[in-house]
Amino acid sequence: MGDPKMFIKNLILLGFSGLMASQVCASVVPLSQGTPVRLQASSIEGGWHSGRMHLDHQKCWMVKLDKPTRDNYTMLALIVVTELQTSKGGTWTPVALGPVLKAQPAVCNEYAAD
Repeated sequence: MGDPKMFIKNLILLGFSGLMASQVCASVVPLSQGTPVRLQASSIEGGWHSGRMHLDHQKCWMVKLDKPTRDNYTMLALIVVTELQTSKGGTWTPVALGPVLKAQPAVCNEYAAD
């Protein structure tokens, strides 16, 4: 059967690997039109801002804010967002922005807000 200490060590490592994999999968959230989100961005006032996902005519993801920022922005491109979360059953789930940004057309990197 082998060394019991090695068996326990491998079991712990396997459990930890499974936990890490589930957290990575949870953060790769598919976005869809109208999905409720909250975000933080360094280009606007601090704190969380709520809104909904919007795919514009150039296939770029934007967030339509529920209320304008202090500087009257009503929509932000994901390129300026530092943190994005979607709501699932009352729980906020982080969204991995890197894969979403890479999947967008190049033009999406050229603008930031309205």
